[in-house]
Amino acid sequence: MVLKRKLYSISASICVGLIWGGFLVSCKSKKTMEELVPMLETDYPKAYIVNGGSNTISIIDLNELSVKNIIQLTEIGRFPHHINISSDGKKLAVATPEHDFTLGHAALHNATDKKGGIAVIDAKSGSTLLKIALPNTIFNAVFSVDGSEIWSASATHSGEMFIFDATNGVLKTKVALGADPSEVVFSKDGKYVFVALGESSFVYVLNSQTKAIVKTIKVDAFPTNVWAGVDDKIYVENKVAQTINIIDTKTLTVIDYLDVVFTPGQIAYNQTLNELWICQAGENKVAYFERKNNLWSFRGTIISGDDAHAITFTKDMKRAYVVNQKGNTVSVIDANTHLKRKDIAVGSLPNGIVLKE
Repeated sequence: MVLKRKLYSISASICVGLIWGGFLVSCKSKKTMEELVPMLETDYPKAYIVNGGSNTISIIDLNELSVKNIIQLTEIGRFPHHINISSDGKKLAVATPEHDFTLGHAALHNATDKKGGIAVIDAKSGSTLLKIALPNTIFNAVFSVDGSEIWSASATHSGEMFIFDATNGVLKTKVALGADPSEVVFSKDGKYVFVALGESSFVYVLNSQTKAIVKTIKVDAFPTNVWAGVDDKIYVENKVAQTINIIDTKTLTVIDYLDVVFTPGQIAYNQTLNELWICQAGENKVAYFERKNNLWSFRGTIISGDDAHAITFTKDMKRAYVVNQKGNTVSVIDANTHLKRKDIAVGSLPNGIVLKE
């Protein structure tokens, strides 16, 4: 049975227990079906959008280009932030930082009392499989390539990398990092883990098997995030310097750079077009660059929606999805023509996206 997106009000005068998809759901006054645990649904290519303001995950049908279902995350913590999917497509990992990142990452310095958390969600049923508590705020939670572990870094002045068993949520180990680690990403082969330290000019590299720091890579000052490209490069976002550093995951060295004239946000590489697409943080644009004659050349901008915040390409590289945080939409972009096809309304303050094709 599938939970439809239509809203069916439950009368305040009726309260009964329902057995639904193996879960006991109790009816409450003035509630809607949208607030209940989603039903098992048929398989279709989809995008999962995490909404920090409404504490939900919107599920977009990539064939119909419309929201098909909604997963309510109210019980797992506030301000869910960024989303990752396991390699088998069965589980979602969502960070619950208890901090509203729309206030700015710098506001973390005044939010030392905030606790972090990770929720592991069944990608098909929407049920919560695990709730993992952390002592401090985190940016994201990411599955190891083999799906056996979940990695996340605490965003504090004495940040640590936490590594959990993905099956039971037990902490396996933690590694001391440094000041203000942010997004955690894996190399394509799963051998290395990368994280930028915001109060430094370094990206740290950990061996995923030994859990040891194997290298610190010099980048521009105050790196804000790292993003993994499909080309097995790591793209370092430097909001302060307004630059991008590019790391080769085989040599663990910076092999290229890119200067921009805007504040960069999330980055995605289109291998077919040899283009680098960069969200213009706080703006309604995505800039794209082409690698030509050993240089990155600016090619143009695409109007997306208010506050282009996250971006991803489909496997065939023909379509891009841009999450517009303040616009509460996802823009569908034709990669070849660089034209917007459609805006899809999602939840409040969306901040992350993953695809299951």
